[in-house]
Amino acid sequence: MGKEFDLRNRLQLAELKAKAREEINLGAVEYEERKANEQGFTIIKKRTVNRAEFVQFIRENYEYLQKINYLTRAEKAFLLDLTIMAELYTNAIADSKTGQFCSVSQIARTLERDLSGTSDLINQLLEKSILYEFADAQEIKEYGRNVTFRPLFFNPEIVCCGDRNRINPVLTKLVMQYDRLERKKILLPWKLTLEPNAKYGMLKKRQRGKAKSSNL
Repeated sequence: MGKEFDLRNRLQLAELKAKAREEINLGAVEYEERKANEQGFTIIKKRTVNRAEFVQFIRENYEYLQKINYLTRAEKAFLLDLTIMAELYTNAIADSKTGQFCSVSQIARTLERDLSGTSDLINQLLEKSILYEFADAQEIKEYGRNVTFRPLFFNPEIVCCGDRNRINPVLTKLVMQYDRLERKKILLPWKLTLEPNAKYGMLKKRQRGKAKSSNL
């Protein structure tokens, strides 16, 4: 539980730091409002809020994977089902009621699938870098595997729950550092980037050449 709390803190802290840099100087706004009022204008704060939750597939990237037959039918069906568990902004697979990361058994129960099949499909999607996980290196060294929780995340280059221009920087660094798709010469049309001093990661169109199919 302590490790999960620490990981969630890291993700949330990265998000809060980014938002803090975007805080509006209300004093400056009030000053400009007074000036506008003197000239007969009114400044109105926009309050439009759409609370509909959504998850989006990055169409061109997913289409590319379709063309090279990268995913099996079972993997694609499971991935679609799994998107209902995506957490906004972090892209984590989490319980919508508690906000906690979900174990494989919790995922199986939520999606009403058998545990063994769910575990196999998750491992396949991890191997193909459609999903990522934060692993405890010390546990793996000691036991040869994770023995506690294994937080799972959607690769934002494939499935993104939030703004494609404001992707959590911690998750962005994870995906960029362990980019198996790129190492396999699977050149997706849109790639995650994190510019120096940037608050967030973002998806950018690949500039050099076109994505080419690889022999898998």
